[in-house]
Amino acid sequence: MSTTRRNFSKILVGIDGSEISMKAAVYAIDIANRKGNEMGNVQLIRLTVIDLTKISSSFFATASGYYGAKELEEKRKEAQQWLDKVEKLAVEENNNNNNDVNNIQFKSKIIEDLTSKVGSAIVDYAERENIDLIVIGTRGRTGFKKMLLGSVASDVVTYAHCPVLVVK
Repeated sequence: MSTTRRNFSKILVGIDGSEISMKAAVYAIDIANRKGNEMGNVQLIRLTVIDLTKISSSFFATASGYYGAKELEEKRKEAQQWLDKVEKLAVEENNNNNNDVNNIQFKSKIIEDLTSKVGSAIVDYAERENIDLIVIGTRGRTGFKKMLLGSVASDVVTYAHCPVLVVK
């Protein structure tokens, strides 16, 4: 086993608005702060996936547009609020710990997916963007309370190309 320390310059945190995903965000912010202080700027990508199959059975394409577009727009606004909350958490954490928020470059991404599972969308994005570390909560909004590891977290842990930190 190698003892080489990994430099995480691109950290992805999966956000679904749940309390545990916000806890995962705090962990990701802490790692980004530590790595940013050691090696300079670190990019923290806040990602949420809107599963279009769960929006509405009336959401489908027509020649004149999409039915269910109002519901989709509401989901987009809600997702953006979650992502904005993570940046506010970073500013609060940095102020509390006298850290410089300038060491973290923030990026937000909302993926709208109709064909694959949420975990697959996260893994695919992480591979495309050469993410060094994925931070994700154990269970999110769709998890069953008694499951130890939610289906999204399980998929990410199983298929990710990079290390995954699962927060509970």
